[in-house]
Formats: sequence, structure tokens, C-alpha cells
Amino acid sequence: MKIYCILFDTLPRHPEMEELFKSKGLHFGDYLTQPDTVNTLISMFSGNRPSEMRDSGIGHSHTYANLSEEDKIVWDKKILFKDLPEDWNIHIHSMPETRGDNNSIPGCWPMYKSAKTSPGLYDCKLVPDDICGRFRDFKFYDYVQSSDEKNFIKKMQKLPSNENHMVILKYNHYHDAERGKQKDVLGLFKEIVETIDFEEDDSLFWIFADHGEPQGITKNHNPPDSFLSWVSVTDNITNQRVTKSKIASIDFKNTVLNRVFDKKLPNDVLYDLDMNRIYVTEDSRAAVNEYNCTSVSAITALDEDKYVQYCMHNGGAPDGKYDGYEEVARIYERKYGTEGDLGVINRTWEDINFKHKTIIKLKDYLMNGIWRWYFTNE
Repeated sequence: MKIYCILFDTLPRHPEMEELFKSKGLHFGDYLTQPDTVNTLISMFSGNRPSEMRDSGIGHSHTYANLSEEDKIVWDKKILFKDLPEDWNIHIHSMPETRGDNNSIPGCWPMYKSAKTSPGLYDCKLVPDDICGRFRDFKFYDYVQSSDEKNFIKKMQKLPSNENHMVILKYNHYHDAERGKQKDVLGLFKEIVETIDFEEDDSLFWIFADHGEPQGITKNHNPPDSFLSWVSVTDNITNQRVTKSKIASIDFKNTVLNRVFDKKLPNDVLYDLDMNRIYVTEDSRAAVNEYNCTSVSAITALDEDKYVQYCMHNGGAPDGKYDGYEEVARIYERKYGTEGDLGVINRTWEDINFKHKTIIKLKDYLMNGIWRWYFTNE
């Protein structure tokens, strides 16, 4: 069995990418994520939102690395890699390396100063080191510029079919592209998709973007960049067609466990879409708090294209301060627009009254759940 987890970091939903997947008869849908790469990946591999991993959530700067050894043990038990049997090979490759993928940027990993440790001064990687500990063997690869983009997936697809492999690929080109070069990256990503054999037996392909463009992500979780991205899932393990139009990043873990162990855990991509589901996204901006969350949103679908969002931002909540906060209530329609570096993002929404019945429902959901700490210490 093979599981492919393929990230096109920061790439916004684009009509050319949507048409490419659909022209191949493949699934393409909305992806309810977290507002940054680390939180989205942690939610995928743990099946949890930030406050479900840690009392004050997960910040923008190496929260896991700064945990106590005892807390790391508790955290690691929630990670998918702990559940996979030892005969599973886990391949991790970042193309090209970017911030967090090594220690070449001074101060990027300030907690690792020794060249003798792993992770360490010259050996630290966003995946897995920002996600979990190195409690099992991971296979890492040196990046071969201008070759790996189109050849590495082919290399992984040639691995023996009678073995178990999880392949985690992180394409950073759009994230790191100079202004004006994003169109070239879109073309490259389309070419990468064309190299994939989507008919490979006993395989699951989970291809996605983790969030939108950074300039569209704010402490008030402005849509769509802060929580609404895109995903394509192909399931050649069950050989059932994925049709779900809305998938959450936390659904990845249970879907994988269901395939590996033939379980029936909730929120599998093959299960019926629940239009009453409430999605939660959390994070903080580094300028507000580096290591804890300060914003939480509850989101639900109004119809196929529209979402209702309630967001609470409280920069003091991690310190038990509640004298200053901001709330927003919105309706957002997912459609193509004219904003963003590729001119395809709709960044307009309708502000609505906090007495709107759905907003009341969303706020109550947060206040009566694990996210109550954003509102009060009672």
C-alpha cells in the first residue's frame, strides 16, 4: 500500500488547476485548513485542532520544539506515525528547501545549537521536526534542483508494490516565488500533476494546498486564505470514487487509518458530506504571539459555495487576559475573483450581525467546547 501526501505550499485555488484534475476525472474540492503550514500539517497527522494538542494552541514558531520532554511524549502519541506499523516506510522530501527545512537561516531554529544532535544545528526539517519527534525512522532526500520536481514522484511510484510506503512531498516553489514569477510556478505545478500515475494500484493520493497567500491571512482569519483552500483525493485502495465537496485537514488521519487497518473511523473522505458540520481553525500571527494561538474561527457551510464564519481574536488569552478582543461575523462566497498574485482570489465578504442565528450557533460551539479559553478563564 502507498499513501501520497503532496503539498503545493500556498498555491491558491486556480481554475487551471481545477480544470486539470477534473479533465482527468479526478476529485477536486474545498479544503478546510488551518492558517499556516505547520498547523495544517499537525491537524492532518494528528486529527486534532491546535487547542486539542495543547491548552493554549500552537504558535507560528516551533511550538513542538519548545515543549518539555514529558509534553512531547503526550503529543507524539496523537501523531499518525505512531499508529503505522514498523513495516511502513516514511519518505519525506522538501523541494526546494525553505524556511524551517534546514538551519541555514540564522535564528530559524534557535533551540538547536549542537551539530551532534538530530534535529540539530545542521539537521532540522519542518517535517517532521515542527510536527512531532523523530521517534521512528524517516527517509530524507537531498534536493536535486530542476530534476526532482518532475522525477521524484516517478521514483516513489517505482517502489515495490508489495511494500508499505507513505510519501510526504512538500513543494515550496509558490511559497518562495518572487513577485511576478507565480504564473511560472503554476505551470510547473501543472506539469508535476501530469507526471503522476493516478491509476497506481493500492494507493491513496491526497494532493492539496495548506493555506492561501500570506498577504491574505490576518489575525481575524480573513477568507479564503486563512481557512479555505483546495484538495484532490484519489482512492485506489478501496477503488471508490471520492465525491465529497468539502474535506477538512483533520480528516486525513482517520482516512489513512481506515485504509491501513480497515477501520470505520469518522470523517473518512468516502463518507457522506455533513452540511451541518462545524469546522474550526486556529493560529496566531508571529507579531502577536510566537508560541500560542490567539485567534479561533468556527465555520459552517450555508450551501455548496457559501460559508458562515465567526472569528474571535484575543491576543491576551494565552496569558489569561480578556480585557481586549475583536470579533467578526461574515458570510463568504467561494468563487474566483481578481485578487492575489495570480488574480483569481475572491477576497470580498459580507459582514453580518452577531445576532444572526448561525453566528450564535458558531460562537456557542466554541464557548462550550475546548476553545472556551479564548473567551474566559472560568
